[in-house]
Amino acid sequence: MPEPSYYPLGLFGSAEVGVQPTLDGQDILIEHSDVGQRLARLLGCDQADTVRRGDSRYWRVPHNHEVDGLLMELTDLFISIRYAHPTLVQLELVLPAQSGVEGPVLSAAEGLEFDEPVL
Repeated sequence: MPEPSYYPLGLFGSAEVGVQPTLDGQDILIEHSDVGQRLARLLGCDQADTVRRGDSRYWRVPHNHEVDGLLMELTDLFISIRYAHPTLVQLELVLPAQSGVEGPVLSAAEGLEFDEPVL
């Protein structure tokens, strides 16, 4: 029997995270590691089970409405936390090397003065 499709999405710490289609949606697969376990417990509310893919083990979290709501809330919260930081620049201007402009890469707000914080 062929292995179900799996789509790796990226790394969270050192844990690979991906999705696998199911008949009723998809499962989120999180590779076993310390940080992966914390993410799986957060998303799966301690209900994640273990599956094996090749030589690696993953936590399987069904991507249901509850998990989806949690993902949206966490995304909004993380964005708000980043934007609220008083000294981190949110956008950086990176000039391509072929532009002919030499010198250090400058952040978009460097050298500008604002009366109020930019959010």
